[in-house]
Amino acid sequence: MFFDKLRAGAQGTVSKVILILIILSFALAGVGSYVTQPTAEVAAVVNGDEIGAQALENAYRNERTRLENQLGPQFSQLLGDPQYVAQIRRSVLEQMVEQRLIDQKVQELGLYASDDQVRNAIRALPEFQQDGRFDNERYQQLLARSGMSAEQLRDSVRQDLSRQLLLNALVGSGFTLEAEAGWLDRLSRQQRDAELVRLPLADFSARVELTDDEVKAYYQQQPQQFQRPEQVKVNYLLLDANAVDASDIDEQTIEAEYQANLSNYSQPEQRKVAHIMINKDDDAEQTITAIGERLAAGESFAELAQAESDDVFSGAKGGELEWMEQGTLDPTFDQAAFALTDIGDISPVVESEFGLHLITLLDKRESKIKPLAEVRDTIAERLAQEEAANAFYEQEQRLAELAFEFPDSLDMAARELGLNVTSTDYFSAEDAPAKLQDPRVLTQAFSEELREQGMNSELIELGSNKAVVIHVTEYRPAAVRDFDEVQELAREQAVAAKAIELTEQAAVELQQAWAAGEQQAWLEQHGLTVTELEDVTRESEQDPAVLDALFAMPAPTDQPSLHGVALAGGDQVVLKLNAVSTPEAPSELLAQIRQGQSGLQGQREYLSLIGALKASADIEYRQPTLQNDNF
Repeated sequence: MFFDKLRAGAQGTVSKVILILIILSFALAGVGSYVTQPTAEVAAVVNGDEIGAQALENAYRNERTRLENQLGPQFSQLLGDPQYVAQIRRSVLEQMVEQRLIDQKVQELGLYASDDQVRNAIRALPEFQQDGRFDNERYQQLLARSGMSAEQLRDSVRQDLSRQLLLNALVGSGFTLEAEAGWLDRLSRQQRDAELVRLPLADFSARVELTDDEVKAYYQQQPQQFQRPEQVKVNYLLLDANAVDASDIDEQTIEAEYQANLSNYSQPEQRKVAHIMINKDDDAEQTITAIGERLAAGESFAELAQAESDDVFSGAKGGELEWMEQGTLDPTFDQAAFALTDIGDISPVVESEFGLHLITLLDKRESKIKPLAEVRDTIAERLAQEEAANAFYEQEQRLAELAFEFPDSLDMAARELGLNVTSTDYFSAEDAPAKLQDPRVLTQAFSEELREQGMNSELIELGSNKAVVIHVTEYRPAAVRDFDEVQELAREQAVAAKAIELTEQAAVELQQAWAAGEQQAWLEQHGLTVTELEDVTRESEQDPAVLDALFAMPAPTDQPSLHGVALAGGDQVVLKLNAVSTPEAPSELLAQIRQGQSGLQGQREYLSLIGALKASADIEYRQPTLQNDNF
């Protein structure tokens, strides 16, 4: 079985590729998108099959949510760049086109996923899991809330799995010759002996002495090092509805809010039930009636659920479902479950859109109301936020009007709204004050139009109930700083550049001396020593740059194998490779290496397939009509 193979090789490269493809499919579409009805608007046409603009919009929203969770506040800043947003849309559409091409190939080949594969895939979907395990109650609730039937979900998942069957066959067909894997195996365990001399940059920095003329010459030769970016000074007014104080809300208001919304502060009645479900077919009523008679005769509900229920997920647990609240499941099922009064009571036959059920009450929790003292702070904070939000929308509109009516200053708007005008010192786009570090604000602050007209900006909405209006008061264009202003910085950089030059020159001299057999005298002259490196492997604790260079060096012949390496901090290292030892016998990693290389080959085959399908396909990209990005 397909998923059995996946479980058996869960750590392999091939299976990881397949799982990533499955995850990508659901990440793009999401469970909710399976029931989205296509619209007349079209984003692309692939061999005559249309990709709806609404489907693209759904996939784009899901991708935005994923990126926002991954990048956090940084993502909000990136959204200020229209090109970045357009790039996300293009990327999502391109993935949908590739998915459609794969679907068409699957249909052409007649691939079909089995019922067992579909069942296992549904159980593995994260949407239906709680604490890493399939949750049947969550499964039922999500289906009911989405208006989606179990059959619809099964058909959609079957389509996805059928697509994965093709990809699994393709990626799994990659192979590597045993001789190739054996060579990689031996190379991975190769050992090298060498000698190393480190030339510290600090030693050469201490020897550098530069005159003022030499420092100025460096300044003149490297003007880009002393460039001051364009800078502005601005005045701004900031509206922030999030800066609220819950202590301003009086106790009478809090009490009234509590009494008016007691239902929000109560724990509703909860019930734990078990059920036996029979799928709807010609014999369903006869089957469920027979089960009811066996229950009436005294047979165990749990045992019958395990043996007879078509809901295999709950059946394995004797039909038991998780704790439920009224109004969360199918209406007929919900009504029957809450009509049971005593533990052990069994309902009459109940028909839902999923099938025919018998329900028994296992346990119940009575409803209770949280005391005011427990929820007081939460109520006060919410009321304060609501008041601030309401005031914010009014102030926002008025600020926009005043900034337009009195365009040459923010003073009038500040007086009427009771705000303070904040003035900044000079700043560049890279070191703007924290409250102005938003691409939309910086675009306005450094716009030529705003600067030359001497007018207030438009109201800039920052999200999260924040908005700002700015007024540029002074501008300083980009220019090379005067030498007197940066003289000390120029000296530091000139000394550092000269020290690097001397260190590199010394490394070359050492290699020349080593090649001539005169390295000892040179090392004594410079007060340096040799470090012996024995049995070094690719995993040894050495600087990565040293390891990379050492294992890239040719084996020594009549001439010594020498190489210089620049380290991250500016130090130089000279290596002399003395010996290379490559094992002949294979290791226990041979099979894993071969499998890994086969997986990489499979990935290349997948990319090749996509390229071939695109090359032979008739693909028409159309401009999506849903361009509003204010979600």
